[in-house]
Formats: sequence, structure tokens, C-alpha cells
Amino acid sequence: MAGNSLRGGVDGGGGGVLEAAALLLASLLLAARGAHAAYRPNIIIIIGDDLGWNDLSFHGSDEIPTPNIDALAYNGAILNQHYVQPVCTPSRAALLTGMYPIHTGMQGLPILGAEPRALPLGTTLLPEYMQQLGYVTHGIGKWHLGFHRKEYLPTRRGFDTFLGYYNGLVSYYDHILDATYPGYGYVSGYDMRRNESVAWDLQGRYATDIFTEEAVDIIRAHDQRVPLFMYLSHLAVHAGNAGKLLEAPQEEVDKFRHIADPNRRTYAAMVSKLDQSVGSVVAALQARGMLESSIILFMSDNGAPTTADDPYPNWGSNAPHRGEKSTLWEGGVKGAAVLWSPLLNRRPRVSFELIHVTDWLPTLYNAAGGRPYDLPPDLDGVDQWTSLANDLPSRRSEILINIDERSRNAAVRQNNWKLVIGQAEGGKLDGYVGSTGSRTDPPFNYSSVLSSPAGRALTQHAARSGWPVSREYAMAGLRARALVRCGPTLVAKPCNPAPDADKQCLYDVQNDPCEKNNLADIYPTVARALKRTLVRYRAGLVPQPNTPLEPALADPKRFGGVWSPWHDGPASDALQEEAPATEQPAEDKPPAAAPAPAPAPAPAGDKPSAAATGKPPKPSKGGGKEGGKAADAELAVAAAGDDGESTSTDGSS
Repeated sequence: MAGNSLRGGVDGGGGGVLEAAALLLASLLLAARGAHAAYRPNIIIIIGDDLGWNDLSFHGSDEIPTPNIDALAYNGAILNQHYVQPVCTPSRAALLTGMYPIHTGMQGLPILGAEPRALPLGTTLLPEYMQQLGYVTHGIGKWHLGFHRKEYLPTRRGFDTFLGYYNGLVSYYDHILDATYPGYGYVSGYDMRRNESVAWDLQGRYATDIFTEEAVDIIRAHDQRVPLFMYLSHLAVHAGNAGKLLEAPQEEVDKFRHIADPNRRTYAAMVSKLDQSVGSVVAALQARGMLESSIILFMSDNGAPTTADDPYPNWGSNAPHRGEKSTLWEGGVKGAAVLWSPLLNRRPRVSFELIHVTDWLPTLYNAAGGRPYDLPPDLDGVDQWTSLANDLPSRRSEILINIDERSRNAAVRQNNWKLVIGQAEGGKLDGYVGSTGSRTDPPFNYSSVLSSPAGRALTQHAARSGWPVSREYAMAGLRARALVRCGPTLVAKPCNPAPDADKQCLYDVQNDPCEKNNLADIYPTVARALKRTLVRYRAGLVPQPNTPLEPALADPKRFGGVWSPWHDGPASDALQEEAPATEQPAEDKPPAAAPAPAPAPAPAGDKPSAAATGKPPKPSKGGGKEGGKAADAELAVAAAGDDGESTSTDGSS
């Protein structure tokens, strides 16, 4: 699989003269980078999609064992105050640009399949910075940052190779995205690419296995004269298309018979496959002797969509936090994260220092030997490498969680305080939901962490480095420290920040991580100060673009049944490849779907916004009035002058 990708050609490897030319070009690039690359660590970023806080056993749950991820956690740094964006496109944009989404116009909903919108070209992405430092760069899995023009493709934005899909989701075996657009109808297409060629040969194979094998093949074939940057962005554990939301091999599902809910049981199997993927990557690095000079970051892009109120529920759990994916509550934006590297001078540990997803660009750039002052001065990310490596206080005391001027929802954190204004999805996702496990769960097995592929690899690494691996006593202490405890409930009911409730919600999240006790009336000065901070950020917001959907142009039928760039000429463009006649998805009906693990409410599909379909915008209710001083104004996200767009349903998250 990696053989074609490692050729480095845009077309996934042709034959004859083209292949020879691609190999020569790749060799020249490696030589050039090797000349500029001093000792630089390998950097591997692994992302779990829609993975819940309570779905990783190092956080204290016995329900779903994740021994490989736990091995990294118990021998590295567990980042218990790591913030991300509420949905996936904004999180990926923040990670790869080092900028808050409000500064790139990406703060709203995820990009839909037929939406001609993408991460703006005016910013340099993390893989491009890594190339400048001499790295060879590989992208695997989910892109979801736009593809309507070729110039937005991952192989044109810093990745030497790419194996994955362009949209927000596909089904796990057929790699198809289905969508329904009002005024146009149902569309369906294949979405799996090797570089920029359609990877038809991967149809029918489980997506997590595909991406894992690609990562392992790349590591095995890697030329260690140059440093490696790998971005492994899994489909797991995002739900697939309606009718087969959750998919996993049956033998994996059978391992979780202690879980009564059949949906949760299949989800657990999907998490387990993700955990095995991490183990395979760590073991491959160790087999090549690359762990000694590697930085491994594992993270979730946002919280899990627990309930059927989300169009793509996966039955993940963010317990005990409030809220879920799409919200600005801790359950939506406090993402699970682990950092492992022999370059961390103090490990293992649980870190409670503030870190935001934008921080990874300057942090990893510094760790890779880049000079921080070479980065643009307007980055929102903060270089945290010295803090992380030496267990020093965070260089960040403030995080803009988000401002969405269309949904009129915003939140900010300063030190231990957090202010939330407005709601997502009308408050449907604001509750305390998600499995907390049961008495039938098998007790946590510490020996399984040591015997996992990642645990064995770290043990072998320790034998050479002299840095001991954590044993049961140390792991138990770290696990207890990483467990989130809610604290007492001091108010009658949770704060409701809906615009028509004219309410703001203020929390001391250091002592009240479950956001139970609104302190806005007790500390009005603090609430006003945080509101002023939001107003300050609002002044620099780049509005979300108005991009009417184009299903007639983007319809995969025009490109041989494949989701493809549609603003680059006729459907006969050489970039597109028609499906084999026996494999092309039907044009006027959904492809045959495997039975879902259990009956579940069918999501609405890849839904467009009201504005994109020509529907009139919904009138504003309540909202803020900017009268008098800005500090005392209701946040400017509620101002009617911000496009007047209604909130669309997240249908490709």
C-alpha cells in the first residue's frame, strides 16, 4: 500500500517514464532536505475522530480498555486541560494553522461534501513548515479542509503523500459518503485517494486497518537520513452513513459482551481497533529504532456525539462532563490528549496546565529545531515546548474557545474561569449524558498495558535508554490523578445560556469541571471581564463565508462515482478515474447497507444550511444590544449585522 504513496508523485505512482521521474524527484527532495536537516525528532500526530473523554481507560473507566494508548499515557504526559474546537473542520484548521478559527473564517459548521469552501490558502500549514525544516511529510486518513479545487488538496498543502478521504466521513468498508440536498436530491460517491488517484483497490477493507497499515509501511520504508512528520487522522470513531452508523469486525464486537447497549458495544469495538492502531505504530517505530528520537501526540478532535440529537451519533461518552460534540461545554471542547517522547524531561505525569490545539504548530515547530521568531507574529498558538518538556507552568492563561457569529454561541477561558454565552443546536446537546460504565465491567488490567504492543515497545526502548517504564503502582496513581471528579452541586439546575434567557454562565472549571454551578451572579465583575475579552476577540473575527452549495456540480456521478474537485474543468479531467463497472455506486439509490448493530434514529444526512438552499434566515431571538460601553454589552456575536444566517445542521462532521 505504501509503495505507491512513497513514490511521492501526485498521481499515486504511474508506470514507466512517469514512475522513474517521480522516483528521481523524490530522491532529489530527500537529498535536499537531508542537507538542511540537522538532528530533528520524528513527529507523529494521531487523531481519534469524535472520541469521548470517558472512552479511554487511562481516564478511569473500566468499560473500554485502551492498553496501547494507556501505555503512552502512563509513560508520558496526560494532558488533562487540553482544549480543542467543538467540531472537526475547525479543530483541524486550528491544529494545522496555529490560528483560532475566527481568524480564518472556519469557526462554524464542518465543510459539507458539495460545499465550495476550504481552509484559506493565505496561511502556511504545519506540514509546510515541517518541509521547510527538512521533514518528509505524510498525511493519512481524514482531510476535511476543502477539496472543491485541486489547490486545496492535501498533496498541494504540504504533504508529500496522502492516503485517505477528502470529506468529513465515509462508511468503514465501502468508503462511500451519502448525502441528500434539498432541491437536488440524493447523491452518493466513493471517497478514498492514494495521493490524488482514486484508490479503488481499498474498497471493502476496514478503514482503521487501511490507515494503520499505511502508517506502518511508511515507517518501515522511511529513510532515516531525514526526519519524519506523520499526520494520522483516523475515521475512527466517527459514525458512518445512515443505516450503518457503527461498523467493526464481529470478532472485535464479541470482546465487549459486558456492555449491554448494542450500539455502545460496537462503538467499543471501534475504539479497540483505534487503540490497536496506536500500538502498531509505536511498535513499528521501535522496530526501526526510531522511538529514541520521536514525539508522539495522540488526541481527539472534539467530544463524542453521544445522543441521537446529533445527526451522526456514535454513543461515545464525555462523562462526567456536561455537553457533547458541537457544544462549548467541557464535554465538547476538552479533548483527550497524551504526549509521549524521550525528549520530555519529566515523565510520567498528569498535566493540568492549559494548552490549546493551536499551540501544537509553534510547539512542534520549536521541538523540530525551528526558530520560533521565524513564525508569523499573528499566530494564536503559543509555543509550549519548554513548558511541556520540563513540566513548567503553561505559557497560556487564556483560551478563546470559540465565537460563532451565526449560532450566536461563544465561550472563553481565563485561568480557572470560563464564560459561556448562547447555545448550539437550541440546547439539545447541553445535558449530562454518556455511559459511565457499570458493575459488569471487568476490572482494569494493568498487566495488559505492559503486554500490549505499545507497552512492549516502550519496555524495549527503556532497556536501551535507561528510563524505566511505569509499573502497576505508578499507573494506579496516574489513573487516579487523571480521573475527573465533579464536586458538589450548589445550584438547583444547570445554567441555561440561551439568547432568549438573557443569561450568561460563569464557572470556576478548576474546581467545578462539570460546570454545575453558575457563579455569574456571585462574581459579576469576573463575568464582565470575560465578556470584555470576548468582545475584544469579536472585533477581529473573519466572518464565515457565504458559499451556496453546489450539488449539481459536485455530484459524484459527474466523476465516475467519486467525490472529486469540481471547480477545475470538465468531468473528464485526468484527475478523476471512473469506477470499475462492478463497483460503481448506484446513481439513483443508496448503495446496499450492512445492517446496523442496533436500530438507531437515522440522521438527516449531509444537510446544507438554510442560507445555502435559498431558505429565508430565521429571525433572531433575544440577543445582545450593544448600548453603552462594549464591556457591558451583550456579546457582539448576537448582532444582527453578521450575515443574518441561520444555523445549519452538522451533516458532515
